[in-house]
Amino acid sequence: MQKRSQDQIAPTTRPISDEQWSMARRVARELDKILDSGDPRQAAIKRAAAELRLTTRQIYNLLARYRTDRTVTALLPRAAVSRRKRLPEQVEEIIAATLREKWLTLEPTALAPVVDEIRARCEEAGVAVPSYVTVARRIPVLFSPEEIAKKRSANPKHLLRLKPRPGYIHAPYPLAVCQIDHTPTDINFVEVVDGAGVFVGRPYLTVITDVATRSIVGFCLTLEKPSVLSVALCLAHAICPKDAWLAARNLNHAWPMFGRPRLLVTDSAMEFKGNAFQRGCDDYGIRIRYRDRGRVHQGGVVERLLGKLNAVLVTYPGSSGRSVAHRDEYPSERRACLSFANLERCIALAVIDHNLQENSKTLKVPLTEWQRSSSELRDFGDDARRVLLSFLPGTERRLSPQGISMFAMHYYSPWLGILVPERDRHEKLEVRYDPRDISHVYVRDPETRQFRPVQRRDGQLMPLTLWEHEAERDRRRTINQRSNVEKVAFRREIAAIVETTKSSKRRLRDTVRNAHAAAAEKPYAGMQSPAPPPAEHPPRQKRRLPVEDW
Repeated sequence: MQKRSQDQIAPTTRPISDEQWSMARRVARELDKILDSGDPRQAAIKRAAAELRLTTRQIYNLLARYRTDRTVTALLPRAAVSRRKRLPEQVEEIIAATLREKWLTLEPTALAPVVDEIRARCEEAGVAVPSYVTVARRIPVLFSPEEIAKKRSANPKHLLRLKPRPGYIHAPYPLAVCQIDHTPTDINFVEVVDGAGVFVGRPYLTVITDVATRSIVGFCLTLEKPSVLSVALCLAHAICPKDAWLAARNLNHAWPMFGRPRLLVTDSAMEFKGNAFQRGCDDYGIRIRYRDRGRVHQGGVVERLLGKLNAVLVTYPGSSGRSVAHRDEYPSERRACLSFANLERCIALAVIDHNLQENSKTLKVPLTEWQRSSSELRDFGDDARRVLLSFLPGTERRLSPQGISMFAMHYYSPWLGILVPERDRHEKLEVRYDPRDISHVYVRDPETRQFRPVQRRDGQLMPLTLWEHEAERDRRRTINQRSNVEKVAFRREIAAIVETTKSSKRRLRDTVRNAHAAAAEKPYAGMQSPAPPPAEHPPRQKRRLPVEDW
């Protein structure tokens, strides 16, 4: 980033007001009188100064500016670019160096202490002290907005905001470039559940738009947050014809947009990074381009149309508003009246209406633009179910004699039994599943390369959603959960028994060892000389006592 020359000052961006223009016209008329009249110049200048309430010095300066071109623009307040500097070069150098050192930092430093530092350095150098306003006016001269945003802010959005945003994506024909994105709808729907009450909530809307015609090719409305399933349903709706879909919802309107996109622009969400989405796009010849991080404008077509659809929904009962302030304590949940099916029909009508509306800028109608080039588009005859299976979430599983195992359940079908003898020759089988019903999974046949349904081995064919299955397993885990003390209680008891057994055996062993040690011959006994026997004492005669006779 190049530094601006210190001899130039950035021009002011403030527009000229009507008052300034009127004053400049008035000054021009008085100056014309001075230049065109034959009166003495000094007398005419004094008269003009009195008329305009200016000093004669100001009239001379204005006259010097006006004499060359004689235009009103020359008398307008001069921009900073036309002003010459009045500070000494040494002061300018101190201001530039101090601002770059103290103010142009990542920490949010205020300007006032930096001005104090500049004044102190000027006093130490023995030069004139600049004012606060003078220093503030030097900032746009010394540093460009990009440099200020880069050096004084850690948020990259400030720098991106200053960069130009020219046209990013150009599509020469329909389906050349499409964009996909999600958003929660700005309206609540209500659903009555038998025996469980009433549910009120906001669904999520996924939309695919065509950049060339600005038409909406397909959409999907789901209760779940954006996921691989949302993307699969939306792509199946966009790629395949919609006549049967419209008839099932009693919508007698034309929606001819369908086909395989050549390039699909997405954001960097997890549902667009999965292996199932990548393989599905490869299967149907769809290239993927991810938006640059932090640049929402690269998906501007779909973002605008999502906002347009929500602007239609927000006008009906149950609107949640664009924000809390926009809702203004409106009781959206109590006012909700549309069911999920009716809300889907309303969105479909809003989409068809958009495809018939003229773009106020380009004056083009999406339906007309599509029909103009639709004859050149190839119809592959794609089946909605097959497209859906190609983009559903999936994984790989090794085949066993009992079938395949997923979600802590086993799946088996008779056609898998043919593959069991050769399972060691085959790689892992590719499996797809629909989270809305995991009573069946779909396994790709290694011979035909087509997905075939495989049911549960236990024979339970009741529809079961993945989230219900996981919730039930979590509930059972909670019921069966034991505390940490209970988990180690039996191990502690076993350890106590083992310790007791080990202690008794050790005690008996020590007793035997002590007996054997006492009976063993001691080396020191043979190393000592025998002690002499004690000398015998002579017998001592008994002294008899005299006995008196009575």
